[in-house]
Amino acid sequence: MKVLVFISWAVKAWQIPKTHVGRLRERFPAITFVHVEHQIDALNSIHDVDIAFSSRLTSEMVARAQRLRWVHSSAAAVEGLIPLADLARRDIVVSNSRGVQAIPIAEQVMGGLLVLVRRLDLTLPAQRERRWIQDQLCDTDWPGMLHGRTMTILGLGTIGHEVARRAHAFGMQVTGVRRRLDQRKPDFVDRVFASDRLADALTGCDILVISAPFVEKTNRIIGAEQIELLNPRAILVNVARGQIVDEEAMVGALQTGRLGGAVLDVFDSEPLDPSHPLWSAPNVVISPHSSGFRASHWDEVTDLFSENLRRYLTGERLLNPVDCGAGY
Repeated sequence: MKVLVFISWAVKAWQIPKTHVGRLRERFPAITFVHVEHQIDALNSIHDVDIAFSSRLTSEMVARAQRLRWVHSSAAAVEGLIPLADLARRDIVVSNSRGVQAIPIAEQVMGGLLVLVRRLDLTLPAQRERRWIQDQLCDTDWPGMLHGRTMTILGLGTIGHEVARRAHAFGMQVTGVRRRLDQRKPDFVDRVFASDRLADALTGCDILVISAPFVEKTNRIIGAEQIELLNPRAILVNVARGQIVDEEAMVGALQTGRLGGAVLDVFDSEPLDPSHPLWSAPNVVISPHSSGFRASHWDEVTDLFSENLRRYLTGERLLNPVDCGAGY
């Protein structure tokens, strides 16, 4: 059996280290692992592989891979990165690495919210400038609290669950929005709406967290109309994909004060252009699409793939199967 390992991005954090490919070879000595770092090498190597452990594949690669029976994505997102329709037509199984980034991203969400709500965005610059801003903080820029606020999470998947768990611990009222309502409502979520009731979920919301997959139905699903449903001075958090939000509408709402702030890890175009108005928009916490970063990332991704490979070899059900029709 042969496994192609093709996980290569311009972003260093998402490139699998050679040491972790070595771990796979040690764990499964009877399997041949072919590790390539460039797309042309993947295209030339895929013709006789049984399994692809990859972050992205092309239709041409899939067409050449006549022995291919299973694709495991090193990322959670697969739509637009792996040709799901081509794979589905050949009944090739697809799984992904969802859940691996859920906890660090949830911590990033809560950290960004605390920066804005507790006005650390003011106190940290003042610290560097050795300014004592006590009067400012009890005059026009009072710190607030997360306790008692309402949060709506668009995309109650693995990331959304971890955000909700932490928001509940802070004493927040949590509403989740997800595609399927047949799953049990978590105890730490107050209510769950289907996606066709998004307007109801947004109405009266203090904090909107976007953790939904980016598919055709979620493209620009949050625009000016949806922002108007939020409570005045609400905070928008996006740790999913920039294209889910109408960026122009969001910037306008921040500039007018309709939105009270934003915590943004993803953008329409990345890297974010130095001239982009978001850099100077009020009450915005920007991170460079890094909310999932941490030193143990590849340990966890490799362990997940190892467990799925063990299951594949023994005929057990794989973890994290992807619905190729839904795109996630």
